[in-house]
Amino acid sequence: MAMREEIELLVERGYYEEALSKVHRLKDPLGQIEVLTDIAIAIHEHGGPEEWIPSIMDDALYLARKLKDPSSRATAYSVIASTLGRLGYEEDAMYYFNRAIDETDDIKSPIEKGVVLSTLAYHLALAGYPENAYELFNIAFDTIIGAEIDYNLKVDGIIRIGELLEKAGDALPSNKAFDFYKMAFDIFDKLHVNQRAAVVEKKIELLNTVHEVGLPQIRKALLEGRNHYAIALIEKKYTGVARLIGELEVALWMKRVNNVEYLDVIEKAFQRCKNPRFTEANVQRIAALLTELGNLERAIEFAKEIKDVRKKSDALRTIALELAKRRDFEEARKIVEDIPDPRIKTEALTEIVAIEEASGGP
Repeated sequence: MAMREEIELLVERGYYEEALSKVHRLKDPLGQIEVLTDIAIAIHEHGGPEEWIPSIMDDALYLARKLKDPSSRATAYSVIASTLGRLGYEEDAMYYFNRAIDETDDIKSPIEKGVVLSTLAYHLALAGYPENAYELFNIAFDTIIGAEIDYNLKVDGIIRIGELLEKAGDALPSNKAFDFYKMAFDIFDKLHVNQRAAVVEKKIELLNTVHEVGLPQIRKALLEGRNHYAIALIEKKYTGVARLIGELEVALWMKRVNNVEYLDVIEKAFQRCKNPRFTEANVQRIAALLTELGNLERAIEFAKEIKDVRKKSDALRTIALELAKRRDFEEARKIVEDIPDPRIKTEALTEIVAIEEASGGP
């Protein structure tokens, strides 16, 4: 086992003192800084000796200051800044992020500078500053694209930016990850890195499906097909209606990847949700999920509870069209009668007639 892996295993098991005693045995100073900051985060998140953290961070800063290469210094300061941000020291974090950006001024190669800036952007995202991170990713991209060198020499740097964008998306919850994945997909797609583009495209589909409970570890489990583990995480981290919506989102993802167990997930989700209190937004979301899941009887119940006339009408129209596609035209027309918006009601009836004629009648 390599020394870094050994240290990481010690940290995972909570043997922080022993892990710290081995850091000096790593030959790469940047690697030492990364391990020290990982230990600080582990102590903070898992109830270790918090009083050790200032000393650990001082050691990391000492190593960073000794680095002679501006690229390495910039990267080191960004790792330290990201850690400080995650530890709650926001002012210190921004100070060292700015130090890191200043260090990039001394990087002569525009390709190298662009890659280092994208590394800084990734660490900004990890620290909880996604807007700043996305802006810096764009600056990194422009730095490489604007370089006065042959385009072919730029490709590896641009692909590296795509990889870090994807990695940033992986580390963020669904509601903050989309822009990073979208930019990564555009890079991979335009450069014909087809396998990576397909992977990112699937990640975008997942975050658009699992939104309410789109924590990184839950999405990762679902991508790996560990659906029951994802549900267990949801049960641990969410309660009430949020948990119900989350489990319905997981069921929808399972349906989309052709896992028939999604039907059991729906039933168990409702069984576990005792005495729910639904907001208007909850009712709208659940009605939409149940419609996509094909659980139309429950979807109708929720759609009829929507107060917003336009959204209620749209929900009932979608359900009616699903029923029509199943050739249940009589029930579809009954649902249309409950649509409160006259224009949407007329459109729904027209669409049902078209589906009926295309299918050869009732």
